Amino acid sequence: MLTRTVIAASLAAAGIATTPAAATAAPTAPVSAAASASAAPYSPERVCGSGFRRVKDGHRAMRTREGAVFGHVYLMYNKRSGKNCVAAIKTAYLSTKTTTGASIEVRGGGRSEDVQKYRFYAETGHVDGSWKCVKYWGWTRDPSGRVEARGGRSSWGNCAG
Repeated sequence: MLTRTVIAASLAAAGIATTPAAATAAPTAPVSAAASASAAPYSPERVCGSGFRRVKDGHRAMRTREGAVFGHVYLMYNKRSGKNCVAAIKTAYLSTKTTTGASIEVRGGGRSEDVQKYRFYAETGHVDGSWKCVKYWGWTRDPSGRVEARGGRSSWGNCAG
């Protein structure tokens, strides 16, 4: 019970749950992008590295079936190198290693995926994709591994280098 109280207090402090009682099992209220950005210690620019910028239509919340937000997934692009990067950044269960993944698929090209137990984020690495359409996803789970939140785009997009 003490663990749940500590997790609940951490979630409430991060703005993920409005009250500790509401967060004892899992976050239930969606979090705004502004609130989650301030709660996450990493930005997608920091995760992907120098020269990478957020692309239009390249952001999705990672939501559970019930609508709780556990993080955000970002599609990033570096114009100079022509490479893409996907960062799945957690806003729930920060500092706790939970299964977290990021994936990108390039039309007519490669695919990259990173899935492990991470404390803050997963990142695909840099994938060639200049002037090619991409699909991207991110996901994370609660510490028990039973509740998954996912987001991304399953249709081809961001095709103009």
